[in-house]
Amino acid sequence: MSPLELSPALRSQVALALTVTSTVLGLAVGYLALRGYWQSRSRPMLFIAVGFFLVFWTPVLLVAGPYLSPLLGPFVYGVLGEVSRILGLLSILYGLRMPYLQRGSS
Repeated sequence: MSPLELSPALRSQVALALTVTSTVLGLAVGYLALRGYWQSRSRPMLFIAVGFFLVFWTPVLLVAGPYLSPLLGPFVYGVLGEVSRILGLLSILYGLRMPYLQRGSS
């Protein structure tokens, strides 16, 4: 075993810690974006907030995957995670682009 290789158990723990950390941070960013929407009532901010929640919900699906896999199958839960991520990114992109689209139409 080389110095950079980790045991499978340690790799699993590191992967779980990174997933939980990115999920918590992503949901915090989504919450802040949602608070920004509540204060400004700006539609672009709503799309950005929803997008963050959809993007950062994906790691939760991946962590829950072993439990969902027997019910849905690994392919289906993987597709659900990717669809959630894609919809979230499209929502963020639309929210960021919306002010420019509105400015061009007026």
